[in-house]
Amino acid sequence: MDLRQLKYFLRVAELSSFRAASESLNISQPALGAQVRKLEEELDVQLFTRHSRGVEATDAGRRLEEHARALLERSELAIRDVRRLSGAAGGVVKIGVTPSIGRALAPELLEACADRHPDIEVNLTQGFSHELDRALLSSRLDMSFSTNEINDEKYESLPLLLQKTYVVGTPEALSGLETPIPLNMLQDLPLAMDARDKDRAHFLQDLATRKGVHLRNIRPPIHSMSIRRETVLTGNCSTIVPYALFAQEISQGLFRALEIDEPSLDKVLNLNTRTVETMMPAENVIRQLVVELVDKHIAQSDFGWTLP
Repeated sequence: MDLRQLKYFLRVAELSSFRAASESLNISQPALGAQVRKLEEELDVQLFTRHSRGVEATDAGRRLEEHARALLERSELAIRDVRRLSGAAGGVVKIGVTPSIGRALAPELLEACADRHPDIEVNLTQGFSHELDRALLSSRLDMSFSTNEINDEKYESLPLLLQKTYVVGTPEALSGLETPIPLNMLQDLPLAMDARDKDRAHFLQDLATRKGVHLRNIRPPIHSMSIRRETVLTGNCSTIVPYALFAQEISQGLFRALEIDEPSLDKVLNLNTRTVETMMPAENVIRQLVVELVDKHIAQSDFGWTLP
């Protein structure tokens, strides 16, 4: 048994799929299956059962999950503790960014880091808050942008900004509507939602139900941000997003953005990291750089961000 096998095993357990795990780990599915089989042979137990939707950990697999997480966490802590003694602000920092941060801030962050901290390499992964937080807690990321606060003593959440929620569409699609728009005005508006952003979609639907609003015209969910953009560009439907996701199109006049008059839809975006005391020097540098860039854009009011 080695740490690599445990890492592979945990990814399969987390995703309940050899295919998804192999894509995530960037290895072939047969190679991944072979490593898990070696682990099963060494332990003389079956770790997964297969079904039509993927795989599920057996009782033995679930027990191994507990030990594997603890072993990998101790290994990561040991590496980080020793490396911190070097004091050098270099190395790789892995950051999880939401789609809106990916468009609004990521290119600037990469450029600023390359110019000012050439010894630090920033690797970006895009996803939604729940996906990024899971990756952070399993040490696949060093920090993540998230609308959730991390409830773990080894991590901390730094509130970066408050992002309001907007209905965005072509000027023609939103003709005659004024900002801020009441929630009940969305009842008959054709809407295209992101299938992966389940938290936003569920919250919006629950909120509408509580307010007695029936969103009658939500189109089949779309799994791609670029396809959703093109769909909205046709003028046949609008979408509900943070302003920053389509700030470029709004500034170009392709889209119009109307703030939704419902404060409960506003979300604080946090930067979730390990505690400052356990950060690598490079992580601390990038954390400070993120805060600097976010504060600049709040002052410029160009992404609809305000202080949390």
